[in-house]
Amino acid sequence: MEKADSCGGTKLPDLISDLVSVFFPLRCVHCGRPGAWLCPECASSLAPVGKVSCGRCGRPASKAGQQTARHNCPECRGRDIHFKSARAAFAYEGPARSLVHRLKYSGHRRLADFMAELACNQAGLTRPVKAVTLAYVPLHRSKLVSRGYNQAGLFARALSRRLDLPLQDLLCKQHLTQPQNQLGYDRRRQNPEGSVALRRDAGKRLGRGRAGRILLIDDVYTTGSTVSECARVLSEGLGTDVDVWTFARTVKNRL
Repeated sequence: MEKADSCGGTKLPDLISDLVSVFFPLRCVHCGRPGAWLCPECASSLAPVGKVSCGRCGRPASKAGQQTARHNCPECRGRDIHFKSARAAFAYEGPARSLVHRLKYSGHRRLADFMAELACNQAGLTRPVKAVTLAYVPLHRSKLVSRGYNQAGLFARALSRRLDLPLQDLLCKQHLTQPQNQLGYDRRRQNPEGSVALRRDAGKRLGRGRAGRILLIDDVYTTGSTVSECARVLSEGLGTDVDVWTFARTVKNRL
C-alpha cells in the first residue's frame, strides 16, 4: 500500500477520482443539478463574508465600513489569539457548507481547485504584496490514513498554485482531539490545546529569515481555536507572524 502524504493523499485515489469524473459527470454539490460543481443558481447564493468589523478575527460587519476595536469584539474579547489576522471568503452556510462537506467527507479531491478559484475572487484573498509561505492545519495520522488526504492541505495546495506562493508542511498533529463539531463553544476553545507540534525540520523547510510571514490555511473557521493553536506553535517555534485564510467562516450575528 502506498503511504499517504500529509497533504494530498496517494496517487491511486487521485487516479480513481479522475476516472469517476469521466464516467459520472459533475453535479452541483448543493442541489444535484448536472453540469458543474455549483449550478449558476447555487453559485449566486454563496454568501461572501465581505467587509469585516474586526481586523483581528475577521468577524463580518453588518454595515460596510463598520469597524470595532478588538476589546469590543465578542469573539476576541478576553482571549489569547495567536494569529495576527483571520479572513474567510464565504459564510459557512448553504452552498459553501455543501462544498466543504463534499471535499471533506466524500473524497472529491478536485473540489479543492474549484474552491480555491472561488476564494481567490473574494476581497482580501489575493496575492499578498509581502513575501509569504503557505502552511495548513494538520490531521492526526489515524485520520489521514482513514480519509486518505487532508482537505486543508488540498485547499492550501490549490491556493499555492493559483497564487504562485510556496507551500510547506510545517505542522503535525500529536494526538487525536475530539471533533470540534461535537463540542460546545467553551469546549471548542480548549480542545486543540497542546495537540499540535512543529515538525523537526520546519525551520529548514521554511528557510529562516526568508519567508516573511506565514499564511495558515484551513477549510472552516468556527471559534478560531484550532488555527490559534497552530499559529502559536508556528510563531513561537519559527519567530514569524501568522495570518489565517479559510474558505468559509461560521457567522452567528454580524456586528
